[in-house]
Amino acid sequence: MSVRKAPPVAQTPNPLYMLAFDHRQVLRDLYPAATAQELEAAKVAVLESLESLRGSVAVQESLAFLVDEEYGAAAARLARARGLYVAMPIEASRTTILQLQYPDDYEERFERFDPQAVKALVFHNPADDAERKKAQLQLLQKIGQFAREQGRDYLLEVLISPTPEQLEQGGGDKNGFRTTLFPRLLVESIAEMQDHGIEPDIWKIEGLDTVEDTAAVAAQATADGRDGVRCIVLGSGESPEKVHTWLANASAVPTFSGFAIGRTIWHRPLADLLAGRASHDAAVEAMARSFVELISAFGREPASVSMEA
Repeated sequence: MSVRKAPPVAQTPNPLYMLAFDHRQVLRDLYPAATAQELEAAKVAVLESLESLRGSVAVQESLAFLVDEEYGAAAARLARARGLYVAMPIEASRTTILQLQYPDDYEERFERFDPQAVKALVFHNPADDAERKKAQLQLLQKIGQFAREQGRDYLLEVLISPTPEQLEQGGGDKNGFRTTLFPRLLVESIAEMQDHGIEPDIWKIEGLDTVEDTAAVAAQATADGRDGVRCIVLGSGESPEKVHTWLANASAVPTFSGFAIGRTIWHRPLADLLAGRASHDAAVEAMARSFVELISAFGREPASVSMEA
């Protein structure tokens, strides 16, 4: 395996404003009539919306792009060529247990695209079956080691699917679960991974409904001297109003340094573009404006953001 010399993690943008578009199966579900070529073009259109903000001096060094190889190879190459911070997923899309998308040659693929970060998504619940957890934790360790050897950031996204018992404890629905058990389970999940030697540079996590819960997650992420570790908020496809609340909470906790949000930004504009209800330029502008609103919601430097190049 070749090892790439890269800038230290400290040079990763802070704050980090990442447009997440590494979706694959989700795209096939959302836009079943779209061809592969249309989805590939959509990846480039979303990148264009991000690039349209680079004239803003205050945030241009913080802009980042999370994109896959399957539909986003061209977009990934463009993003790297234009100097953006790029993260790419290593996991297969929509599997019941964590798997590598390209298990036989992922090293060469990452070398070829040369992103600054390796992203992995895992569904982890402390109540999961022991064998399931063991297999996933071992693979997460392997991914982390690979990222270190390559000199890339390790970006780990943790999602929690409640068990039937946990749903019942939360009042029988997902919203109840999120406001009661979810924050504690997220802290436990991070601690469990840390105990197994999994040390991402950036935790990508679902937003939390209170500053107190957000601070508790940050405390666990940085426990025992992990001072350089950061957290960013993911959007879960939620409404802009909900995501804005999560970002406002995160902005009050210094360990949280930004976000990686996707569907909240691009779902509707791409649906209109693919259906012929909107022009390419209108879709790009709509996505850019949504992204600006998220930066403002994070609250660290809202007045500095401009739509003009």
